[in-house]
Amino acid sequence: MLKTGRLLSLVVRRTSCPPRARRLHLGAAVAVKKYTDTENDYALSVLRNVPMVKEMPPATGPLLQEDLDEVLPVAEQWCGTDPERVLLLLRHTVERVQRATEAQPFTLEDARLAGFVEAFVRTVPDFTDDQLARALGTLAALDEIRSIYQPHYLALWTALDAVCLDRVTGWNVDRLLHFADAWYPLRLVKQGKFVHKAIWKISNRLRKLTPDQLVRTVFYINLTRVPVENMMDIEVNLQHNFPAFTIADVAVLCMGFFKTETPVRSAELLERIYQKVTAEVATVEDIALTAILKLLRYSSRIPQVPAMHALLDALVPHIPRLSLQACLHVALLGSDIHVCHRGTLEPVVDRFAGSVQQLRLKDAERIAFVLAHGNVALEGGRDEALLRAILADLPNRVPEIVQYPRCYIALLHFLSLRGIHDAALISAAFEPRFLQLAYGRNIGGAGREAVSLDAYAAINLEGEYATGRRFPPDAFRLVCKLTQDYLPNPRYKLTKSDRMLLDLQGTFGALVREPCQILHLLPHYQRPDILFCVDERAGRVVPLGELAATHEIRTRASVLGERSRDDRLRLVAIVVGSWNCYVRDERRRTGGYAMKLEQLRRLHYDTLEIPWYEWPVYSRDDMRRYLEAKLAPFLSRARSRETIK
Repeated sequence: MLKTGRLLSLVVRRTSCPPRARRLHLGAAVAVKKYTDTENDYALSVLRNVPMVKEMPPATGPLLQEDLDEVLPVAEQWCGTDPERVLLLLRHTVERVQRATEAQPFTLEDARLAGFVEAFVRTVPDFTDDQLARALGTLAALDEIRSIYQPHYLALWTALDAVCLDRVTGWNVDRLLHFADAWYPLRLVKQGKFVHKAIWKISNRLRKLTPDQLVRTVFYINLTRVPVENMMDIEVNLQHNFPAFTIADVAVLCMGFFKTETPVRSAELLERIYQKVTAEVATVEDIALTAILKLLRYSSRIPQVPAMHALLDALVPHIPRLSLQACLHVALLGSDIHVCHRGTLEPVVDRFAGSVQQLRLKDAERIAFVLAHGNVALEGGRDEALLRAILADLPNRVPEIVQYPRCYIALLHFLSLRGIHDAALISAAFEPRFLQLAYGRNIGGAGREAVSLDAYAAINLEGEYATGRRFPPDAFRLVCKLTQDYLPNPRYKLTKSDRMLLDLQGTFGALVREPCQILHLLPHYQRPDILFCVDERAGRVVPLGELAATHEIRTRASVLGERSRDDRLRLVAIVVGSWNCYVRDERRRTGGYAMKLEQLRRLHYDTLEIPWYEWPVYSRDDMRRYLEAKLAPFLSRARSRETIK
């Protein structure tokens, strides 16, 4: 694997563009207009079944009598101010571009087209609506454009965009959507201004739109990726007219919410979506199911858990027919609220195990997250076998890794939560140029995945990783500082975990008559822990003194100093297990929380785990009795009886 690390470093060194722009393009970089967008194309196929949506009329009219090569030099004079002549010349120009070969090349950037482009731009404001639609349909026939910003092509589509923009105020909803449909085949919805303005106008009457109009409007909200101010009106309309929407319509609407990062807030609407998908799970198409699952995962909270389980139960027999992408989102459903559904996870893992080479790097990272976060052990070690197969396949993915470096680091982190690693691959991830590729020049802006992977290398691979690269220490401290919770302070608003920490600290002091300290022993974790020291021979708590705040990993030596060699002193970390430290309904530790406990033990701390579901929240006396029982193994009985008096 060392060879892999060197290869990765070599690829990074050869990537000479600036860090923020570095990307290794695997496909034809020139094909920027006509890309494959399966999800949006599926949504468009749904819209094609709406009666109001019509295919754009084909370009018609008389054929060009003269030879195109003869007309182009005098195009401005030949076209004059006649829109029909401009459209005719546009049609023949596009056909000529389409028929071009290496032997007879012809592109829109041909210098001879300059006069025609000038005539087109000058004449477009005089086009009728029908002529505008024909012009858009003609441009849409181009299969491939080297760049939408090439001067001639840019002049053509921006002229059309400007005229459509000017007419927004005079067009009704149907006309606005009709022209939005005309723009979609050009793949210029995001770049142009017309569709944005059209959606803005339509958004003022979202509650009054018919179901067909609402689906089409949300489709273009999805394309622009810009939520309108009153997205709630879409929920109201959808909920009011829910029976009128097919499962495919619901999928298109879900795309609009998810792509604009807008959750559905209505619990009733979420329940109806769950019920509809569950009822039609046998016939729903893969892409529609994937879109709906994305939104359900993004929007669902604790009240939706029963409906989520019902849907997942219904999906179990259908996993074999689903695509890998759909299977992935089945596995991800509920991960945000710590739901782990073994019934669907087992067949999904089986599907992925036979298709590791077909997975995208992002797909591999996501399924690794599900298995690591859920900390689930499947029968026969199938989960571990899949993760090891993913790790073994990484040497074949160097170009994809360079294209998506942050995804690679996150994948290594999730694999490490299950104890699966390759020291050479981790070392390659911390190569300085690769870190700049992933996070830009400000490496301190990295995420928790980077510092957690570095801490894993330092703590779990202490001997094995002696010569491997590390995340820069200054950047490590900065990332930890930015991703940690503040130490709980009763003067400010407290979370339940904060309150639990303070209650434990207060109860400990009253019970033992010695202070304990709340601090981050492992700075790469969000929440702090409670630390105290026990003299094992005397069976009593020994004061530690006030420890300075730091964003470095707290070793025994850094806490005890010169006393660290005294084997009688035991450092005990009280670790609070809040609700999101456990898998819902199973009380199994999540992968990250389990790794925290393991790393504390590796650093020679004794751990005292306090799960949220055991802690007596409301009674101080119960708190004392509970903590006394937990502390009993660390304190002598005589000392315990003495402190309780």
